[in-house]
Amino acid sequence: MKTTSLLALAGTLLAAHTAHAATTDQVAAQSLAAPQAPLPPAAAADQPIGQSSPKPAAGTAESLPGGRLGPPGLFQTQRWTENWTEQPAANAPLLDRIKHISFVDDPTVYLTLGGSERIYFTDWSHTVAGRTAGDQNRPVQSRARLYADLHVTNYVRAYFELGDNREWGNHLVTGPNQDQFDIYQAFVDVTVPLGQYGRVTVRPGRYEMPVGNGKLLGVREGLNMRYTYQGVRASYLLPGHISIDLFDVRPVNIKPGTFDDGPNHGQLLRGIYVSSPHVLAGFGVDGYFYEFDKLKMTTYEQVGVDHRQNWGMRLWKKTRNFDFDLEGNMQRGHLAAQAINAYALLFESGYTFNDMPMTPRLGLRANLFSGDGNIHDNKASTFVAANPRLPLISEAAFFGLSNLMDIYPSVTVKPAKNLAISAGPDFLWRQHTADGIYVGPAGASFTPYAGGRAIGTDLNLEANWQTSRRLSFRLFETYLLASDGAQAHGVKNSNYFGLMSEFKF
Repeated sequence: MKTTSLLALAGTLLAAHTAHAATTDQVAAQSLAAPQAPLPPAAAADQPIGQSSPKPAAGTAESLPGGRLGPPGLFQTQRWTENWTEQPAANAPLLDRIKHISFVDDPTVYLTLGGSERIYFTDWSHTVAGRTAGDQNRPVQSRARLYADLHVTNYVRAYFELGDNREWGNHLVTGPNQDQFDIYQAFVDVTVPLGQYGRVTVRPGRYEMPVGNGKLLGVREGLNMRYTYQGVRASYLLPGHISIDLFDVRPVNIKPGTFDDGPNHGQLLRGIYVSSPHVLAGFGVDGYFYEFDKLKMTTYEQVGVDHRQNWGMRLWKKTRNFDFDLEGNMQRGHLAAQAINAYALLFESGYTFNDMPMTPRLGLRANLFSGDGNIHDNKASTFVAANPRLPLISEAAFFGLSNLMDIYPSVTVKPAKNLAISAGPDFLWRQHTADGIYVGPAGASFTPYAGGRAIGTDLNLEANWQTSRRLSFRLFETYLLASDGAQAHGVKNSNYFGLMSEFKF
């Protein structure tokens, strides 16, 4: 694996930040402001691992192995990032008492039990924007989870999660929505101190694995089955300064039966991700390399064995009012006999007026995923994300990311503390007219046509209502208004409506 440059970068950053940490009295003060510098479970940044710990700082939970936990007692997207270190009162409700079950007189040794049930109704007038006939669909999905999380001091934890995924009323079957009772996640974390504040965590097993901002290597929240992987992941963390994450995994092959899932031997994902907060004028800087091998990849230009190397950099910052995220990705390798020369640019930023009524946020998102301008030059220039966040463009996900450009201005308001509403138009184009308009995850596309690049506009509305700490509701509405040129070549005006409820315990 060609990781020499990033390994050198990691070593340089590590040496610089280790030297800086030696002259810093309070590493904790820096780590609490660093969204990508996680702490180990039940350990705060200003204490060496193994000592008793105060409450972790409030903030977004982080997904790195051994990463910083979320605020105490709050549910998180990745359940293994939740913080249940506090012992509940003896007269607390049962659902609270099962979050911290003690066996010995040691607060770092405990068992957490939990789970969730998600019901999701969706209604598409056209699931693939009219590319195939009869693409209307109105399924109801059920995602059920049960998990056990055993902590044995701050050095070892074992996590086991069962899942059951059902779908009813579906006219078009989507594989990741149907997987009966099976092992969803099962892993062990072993954490070893490295210096006073640094630590290495090794995670073998099966697990969800969002990387970086989770856009190009995400979790696939829209479907019943998120992306899960089987293999080994390891991370070095120096809180407030640097994280180095390495992984060598295979995606889990989802089968509809019971206890029949296993690693997909036709795919391989391995790489390194380095993140350092506040390193450039207060901005965080990430660098990464990963390669994704797939026995069969389909684009308009080619079908065949795909070996795709991804080189990327990311610049990011988040304050009370301002958020900024800019990422560039360059792909090399080969698709069948064609050399890959593809790229992507992803930008997202916003400003939140926290002191105004309803705390409005004005946001802007813009993406560019390359297409192929000449399908006869023996080069594969269509960008293909390994396992992207679904949805990234909209919850409807009418189109794939390949050969796509979009600009999405949005506004978000909070009429109540537990209710957020977002809306805006997302303008969509083809990057090259010689390449197709891609739909679905399998690489299917509308046939390229001459003329304008405009695909159309997604008119988006989303509402999130957290009715209690356990129960939430989400509503989605997207109307695709196809351009005249796209309609003339088969793209149809399409509508998507979704209503989701989720209960966590």
